[in-house]
Amino acid sequence: MTEWVTAAVILTRSGAPASPSPDDEEFAELCAGAVNAAIDHVLEGSTWVNPLIEPPPPLPPEVVWLASMAGIEAYKRREAVFGITGYVDLQGAAIRVARDYIEAQRPILARYATVGIA
Repeated sequence: MTEWVTAAVILTRSGAPASPSPDDEEFAELCAGAVNAAIDHVLEGSTWVNPLIEPPPPLPPEVVWLASMAGIEAYKRREAVFGITGYVDLQGAAIRVARDYIEAQRPILARYATVGIA
């Protein structure tokens, strides 16, 4: 599995305390693993996930960035009680989190998910 994001990055960028609790660290590890697996699944067969290329090409900065954003979203989901973000729209309806924690990143991932033909 490609390491697109780490638990340390998620904790740092999500505003976690300087010394997070073991529970926070464990949850960040789970989020990092889930995001890394999800991105690998979307990019399956593309250049960055193909294990046949040695050495592997450098990871695209844009995908590393969006992995950290997806990791933060996954980590912050436990703060959304019953899936409600704590915000309301203009009509006063509660805004819920997306079902898929990488949904916001899918359009960007689509640019990298093309399979090359040689």
